[in-house]
Amino acid sequence: MEHEQVRMKQGPYIVGIALNLIFVLAELVFSQLAHSTALFADAFHNLSDVLALVIAWLAVIVFGLKATRRHTYGWHNLSILASIFNSILLIGAVIIIFYEGVSDIINPPAVATSGATVMIVAAIGIGINFFTAMLFKASGAPDEHGHHHEQDLNSKTAYIHLLADAGVSVGVIAGGLLIQLTGWGSVDAIISMIIGVIILVTSWPVMASTFNLAINGVPDTVDETAILNYLTKHASVANLHDLHIWPLSTTETALTVHLAVTKPADSQLVLKDITTTLRRDYNVNHVTIQIESDPVAKPCNLI
Repeated sequence: MEHEQVRMKQGPYIVGIALNLIFVLAELVFSQLAHSTALFADAFHNLSDVLALVIAWLAVIVFGLKATRRHTYGWHNLSILASIFNSILLIGAVIIIFYEGVSDIINPPAVATSGATVMIVAAIGIGINFFTAMLFKASGAPDEHGHHHEQDLNSKTAYIHLLADAGVSVGVIAGGLLIQLTGWGSVDAIISMIIGVIILVTSWPVMASTFNLAINGVPDTVDETAILNYLTKHASVANLHDLHIWPLSTTETALTVHLAVTKPADSQLVLKDITTTLRRDYNVNHVTIQIESDPVAKPCNLI
């Protein structure tokens, strides 16, 4: 039953990937036919959505894979690696877009850009991006328990890019109209560089989060200060040390800590209470606590 749920969740991803990939290929072809750098840049922008969808789809697949004796946490960390790969490709796309845009401004193409073609292709892009975004919004990466995670980093990346692309396509249409009315070919190159800036602005927060996860930083969805305050102020905790919080994937967080329990508190009841609270209220999925009978004179978070 669980495998069936994972399979059904892949449907929107497959549809979204297929639609957007076909459109990217079409946009690349028409960018050459229309001699439009803006369409070329928009194709790369839409390609970033395809990559984000592929990565989020990968997250759905790996969350359906069981842990093994060798990979005791399963394959969930692949979602972080995939997000890193996506970020690198986005940066590469922006470099290409700026290179092409500057080249067209310095050396304008001999053939005039077709504003009408630009508008038609961009309008189709708006429909595809919006439709895929709505499909994608209803999907997320399930964990090994079948729970639904709408705030998965890769899901957020794809959803934001899809909506942003719809807005970018509106700008491309406006540029195509201006080219059609005025014949100013430089507008096309300027729009392409604006798209490059939009890619950077919309992707930067996710790129920063990805880098943080890659170096085992505390995920943005977890408040480490609140967790430390909760543990230190707990009535049955006399002392704590070696508190560590790190990501297992783009949706799951692990925590380990050593706790000295006050006497005569029941250590098992304290363990159950803290574990339940951390999972329920602090977005920590995997909790490992070592109970100690005597306080240890070590500062918190000492590695």
